[in-house]
Amino acid sequence: MDIGLIFDMDGVIVDNNQYHYRAWKQMCDAHGKAIDENIYREQMNGRTLAELVNFIFDKEMSKEEALAVGQEKEAHYRTLYQPYLEPTKGLLPLLSDAFDEGIPMVIGTSAPKENVNFILNGLGIGHYFNAVLDDRAVSKGKPDPDIYLKCAKAINRPNNHCIVFEDAVSGLKAGKAAGSSTVALATSHRREELSADLIINHFSEFNLTEAKKLLANA
Repeated sequence: MDIGLIFDMDGVIVDNNQYHYRAWKQMCDAHGKAIDENIYREQMNGRTLAELVNFIFDKEMSKEEALAVGQEKEAHYRTLYQPYLEPTKGLLPLLSDAFDEGIPMVIGTSAPKENVNFILNGLGIGHYFNAVLDDRAVSKGKPDPDIYLKCAKAINRPNNHCIVFEDAVSGLKAGKAAGSSTVALATSHRREELSADLIINHFSEFNLTEAKKLLANA
């Protein structure tokens, strides 16, 4: 079987969600809005930036207004996370093994290109991926399968030959709705909150043998 690997970014490539939460909290405090970790985890994780801004301010902002607020938050995030930037445990060996076997890999994320470049350039892993789809490719946020349908097409694989790696409940629903097998990383949610074909704590618990077995049994 010609397989493909599809990766979400935040909470998957990097375990960074606490820094996103802290950045949203800073931004909300500056604008007199209130969120807590439960709201972030259960209602915000996996949504597009425009959706998040409209959710927080509880109104439909213009594209320009939403972009300005979103960019403010993302700048906070990159400043906060820069000193701690590192790949999720076990990620680099998996990427290297898949690359050596010629397995195509793609990132599908609702993050803006500035954040994608910050992560990929900071970790030096951009060469592993055949394609990267950021928020410019997303017309409908997760749990809609839009992004993962486009990811499979970008690497010329049918979705049922692909594994989607996700940390968010909405993202796992999107991967399953796209027709792919799903592997959940328990970085942003407790294991009992996640529903996937396989749940792992980090990539050290996963390898290509597991990937091929997962797809063969799908």
